[in-house]
Amino acid sequence: MNNSQHKLSSITLALASFLMCSASSVIAQEQTDKKEVSSAEKQVEVFSIFGSRNQLATATGSAFIVDQQQLEQFEFDDIHRVLQSVPGVYMREEDGYGLRPNIGLRGATTERSSKVAIMEDGILIAPAPYAAPAAYYFPLMSRMTQVEIFKGPSAIKYGPNTVGGAINMLSRGIASVDQGRLAEIDLGYGENNYQKAHGYYSQSHQNNELGEYGFLVEALTVNSDGFKTLDGGGNTGFYKNEWLVKGNFIPSGSDKYQVWQFKLGYSDEVSNETYLGLTGADFQIDPNRRYAASQKDKMDWEHYQFQISHYIELNGQTSLYTQAYRRDFDRDWDRLNGFNTNRSMQTILTSPNTGLNALFMGVLAGQRDSLTIAESLLFTLNDRKYYSQGIESKLLWDGRWLNADLALDIGLRIHQDQVERNHRVDQYFMKSAKLVFAGQQQQTITRNKDTATAVASYVNANLDFGDVNVTAGVRFETIDSAANDYLTNDKSTATSTIVMPGLGLFYQLSNELGILFGVNKGYVPNSPGQANDIDPEESWNYEFGLRYSNQTIQAEAIGFFNDYSNLKATCTFSSGCDVKLDQEFNGGEVEVYGLEASLHSEFELTNTLTMPINLAYTYTKAEFQNDFQSSFSQWGSVSAGDALPYLPENQLSLEVALEYQNWRASLLIKHLDKMPEAAGSNTELSGYFTEEVQQIDFSAHYQFNSSFKAYFKVDNITDDSVIVSRRPFGARPGKPRQASFGIKYSF
Repeated sequence: MNNSQHKLSSITLALASFLMCSASSVIAQEQTDKKEVSSAEKQVEVFSIFGSRNQLATATGSAFIVDQQQLEQFEFDDIHRVLQSVPGVYMREEDGYGLRPNIGLRGATTERSSKVAIMEDGILIAPAPYAAPAAYYFPLMSRMTQVEIFKGPSAIKYGPNTVGGAINMLSRGIASVDQGRLAEIDLGYGENNYQKAHGYYSQSHQNNELGEYGFLVEALTVNSDGFKTLDGGGNTGFYKNEWLVKGNFIPSGSDKYQVWQFKLGYSDEVSNETYLGLTGADFQIDPNRRYAASQKDKMDWEHYQFQISHYIELNGQTSLYTQAYRRDFDRDWDRLNGFNTNRSMQTILTSPNTGLNALFMGVLAGQRDSLTIAESLLFTLNDRKYYSQGIESKLLWDGRWLNADLALDIGLRIHQDQVERNHRVDQYFMKSAKLVFAGQQQQTITRNKDTATAVASYVNANLDFGDVNVTAGVRFETIDSAANDYLTNDKSTATSTIVMPGLGLFYQLSNELGILFGVNKGYVPNSPGQANDIDPEESWNYEFGLRYSNQTIQAEAIGFFNDYSNLKATCTFSSGCDVKLDQEFNGGEVEVYGLEASLHSEFELTNTLTMPINLAYTYTKAEFQNDFQSSFSQWGSVSAGDALPYLPENQLSLEVALEYQNWRASLLIKHLDKMPEAAGSNTELSGYFTEEVQQIDFSAHYQFNSSFKAYFKVDNITDDSVIVSRRPFGARPGKPRQASFGIKYSF
């Protein structure tokens, strides 16, 4: 690190230290009674962004919580289906099961969820959030008890990506002494040999001399034979396993409440998934078909996580929360990547009957043998190793200032992550509908290492004057990155520093109605090794809305406007890009604007029968503001006014339920407009659109007694098969109809 880098990091550290010390000196002057809460409540309060739904009524930004009851209602394993009822969230399906999610918020690119701050218990979960943020790892939702989505000014607290917002998932907490023993077994089975087994056991004990100590052990496995049919037969399914151990210790004999907690987790996945889709004609005949050329495709990964946390209440107003963490992710993504020719897979699949394309299609389907070297199939073994580690501290202070309740939140994070890529290529011939090794020497096409070290700090203050709630904050990031290409011996380093302010306001017009306004600086840093002419992604984001709440109705309507000075894209295989892997592209000025609306109400049909209703709607318009030519496959020749790919203009989610004393049945209806697959002209998918989605899910459960519960659900009742994407290579369907049932036993 050079002198200027040392200076920037020192300034950031000194600023954060000064703010913490200043806050502590103010805190020492305040004296109030300590708030009494259980250790279970404290876990939720510490790990979550909001803590509970009650805090949403006066939040200064657009906020949404999917609580445990909602998560258990539909028993979704797929994060895409969990988030479909949240306004302002966009998804692009790929495999039907949500194994590799593509999530965006308010116009942020959905590609591999790389521009959203996705967290578990407040810690970023992307394999390398700075060096390679694509979310190839994602936990199973059955292990989570709450999902929090925030868009607006408070995004500056989470970073490094502050354009769209943040998603935080809460894992299961440890039972308190008052709760006693908590344990459950969940067994599910469904079509396509879908199987789920989930169990956890948690208990705490009180020792008068030592204090309270507890633990949680949790295991979860989900697997399926898959819904696609491989030409010639073969496995198209997957399995995922997760193990988690938590322990905590609350010492006694101290005048300061504090909690020590450790968390150790392991997860793995083997999925026989492919990037190869279908031609349009073949999709219409059988959308769940898979060509013979994808018979060897497989993703295999392992993920390890370790966290140790300490929470202490320094006095009645002040608490300090510190987390040290380490995550390791090792993946092999072995799959068909094309032919031994310059002709792209997308060209072959979109024009399958033209000239040589027809011959290549015959090889893909196993209907003819490879006869030339050009017809040999390139099978890539994409081996990558990641780690992400760091330490983060948050100082929180509640007091009075300017005749208002003041909540001051100051954070400091020192973080490092890294990705090592080792991509090799083998050649295969198609012989009698089977892939046969061509005997050619394996080639290494990518071998590099990217590393990023970041020092981030923020200050966020919330002033509650009663009818007026104001949030103001600023985030500082200094990022040092290094790229080392072992094949070309090219090395590069870069340093960037960014200041990201945010301001939010909520004004209570009446007991039931309030207005909110927010503005914040959006930022996405460059990955290591980018060319000097690649600018970071920057925007100014604005929102204005109304929030209504009474005993029976909670409603919200928020208009948003994201003004990009530069939008970026990244070349990945999953985006269908065929130039240099992980190369980034400037998109220039872009405007994204729209409306988010949500409604929750519950009607009493009789004294014992109620009808809950949940509605979420999003309108979005996203347009480039300048003309340019790009080699990025999703852009091409762009003219001002061209729409961004994979952003629907309208999307709607409506849940209608009937609930009695011991049962509930729900219908979840989803509508999604068609989406452009490319922005401009002169690129392979210009003029192509995904198809409109009309999807209905059903779920029901019956509580036999306090311990025993049965559930039944049907995803995609109408078995609607539409093209949800033509990327990476060819038309791809969503998940077809799948019925499943399960039992839960608590003890």
